[in-house]
Amino acid sequence: MEKELMNKEVLCILDTRQIQRFIFHSNSYIDTLGGSDLITHILDDAIRFALENIEPKIPSDQCDLSVNPDVERIPYFADEKIQFQMIVCAAGNAMFIARTGELCQRIVRKISRYYLDHAYSLGLAAAVTEKTDDLGNDVFRLYQKLTEVKASSDVSDPIGALPVVIREKNTGDPAVGKDEMTGEYYSMASLLRRAEARKRSAVIEMKDIKPTKAANGSEYLAVIHADGNNLGITIGRLLQNSAGYEDGIRARRRINKTVTATFRRAQEKTLRDLERYYHSRFGNSAEFSHVFHSVHQAGDDINCICSADMVVPFMKALYNNLNGAKLWDSEELTIPLYVCAGAAFVTPETDFHTAFHIAEECCKSAKTAAKKECNLRDGLAGSWIDFHICSASDMQELDMLREQSYITKERVNLMLRPYTLDPEDSGKTYSFEKLLQRAAAIKNSPLNNYQRKILRQSYVMGRTEFGKWVRLLKRDGIDLNLLLGSPLYEDSDRNTHAVWFDAAELSDFV
Repeated sequence: MEKELMNKEVLCILDTRQIQRFIFHSNSYIDTLGGSDLITHILDDAIRFALENIEPKIPSDQCDLSVNPDVERIPYFADEKIQFQMIVCAAGNAMFIARTGELCQRIVRKISRYYLDHAYSLGLAAAVTEKTDDLGNDVFRLYQKLTEVKASSDVSDPIGALPVVIREKNTGDPAVGKDEMTGEYYSMASLLRRAEARKRSAVIEMKDIKPTKAANGSEYLAVIHADGNNLGITIGRLLQNSAGYEDGIRARRRINKTVTATFRRAQEKTLRDLERYYHSRFGNSAEFSHVFHSVHQAGDDINCICSADMVVPFMKALYNNLNGAKLWDSEELTIPLYVCAGAAFVTPETDFHTAFHIAEECCKSAKTAAKKECNLRDGLAGSWIDFHICSASDMQELDMLREQSYITKERVNLMLRPYTLDPEDSGKTYSFEKLLQRAAAIKNSPLNNYQRKILRQSYVMGRTEFGKWVRLLKRDGIDLNLLLGSPLYEDSDRNTHAVWFDAAELSDFV
């Protein structure tokens, strides 16, 4: 910390680093669950530990850890004896005010120690700036500083015990003990993750989920990752319109509270709707937990594993339950809540962390499309979805895989993905609703399994052969143009996409 800040009021931001690497460093499902659970509370626990253990100690009545947005006064501004004021703390990020930079430095050091003891290989970045009377400008400068800190700091893992005699099988990290339940050697990081995972009353693994059989005889599971949009934009607009520091803090807290409550309600309602749907199909004795399982829901993140044919019902139910929800709703500012999602359809032998990585990459692809200027909705990223159906040979970076395997010699992109989920776009060729209609049309068509296989490969034949095949089917009484619409679509960048391929891929799971 700069010397000139040591005796000044400061605003501090804490950002947990290497979250995805920490969660997915091991391909063990139990480690993944434990890492995910640990992330949800470690920073809040670390802050409380720091305040209780710094020397000299701060009396508890001089620290305010509440993040209630509905207080009339923020204690820090009403009472000068308050030394520490929490602003927000959620999902591995926190922001607080300290009376002096020197106090802030002591707190951050204790938090870092807690991370090392309780997560071992999880990183933490901190940035500090002088507090002024302008919260919006302070936050802007703070994020600039945080970016500089993250760019200039090295990322390293603790080495563990040396010399290394035994290494953990999944990660290659130094082993510190042996798991009594599995008999496998574990590293310090895995020990901490597994201890967290075993706090759950029940753990459903991918091997416990019933797969869906496709037309080609292969069985598939699915992993879903959904993530909210426009949180940063909303916070920025609110801070610009806030009347002062206290007003801005309340607004920031209210957004966090709204997001958490809205997604929790939507997830709970969606799971109830989905369970009713499943029991209506297979009877009340059917075990819903073995076709759909919510792995993790925190903030605006939702992660699930399920039978492949449960993806579409879940997505439709989730978006129905989020329809009309707002990130912010006031006379001055109204911002709808939009969500992007990714789904990875994988074979049962695929490990969870690989499947989840592909689902995240699909969600990232959907967000990229949502943020294109031509797709923005009043300056906001809307709701989009992407998916990928994997074979064992598919396990590589999604963008690379698609560039190598999904572009024909005539530069036709076999995929139209991602798709918009916004109801206002339901009539567009690249809407999810239109995709489902095409997939259902293929599912219910007189095409036999061989013809459906040819349909998936038809674009690769070249336009001449493709046209001949379509005309041949029409002569036999199957008009694909009438059934599925135009076979090609040109996007705003003048790239040509196949329209029927995605529907043919998804038809097994509709």
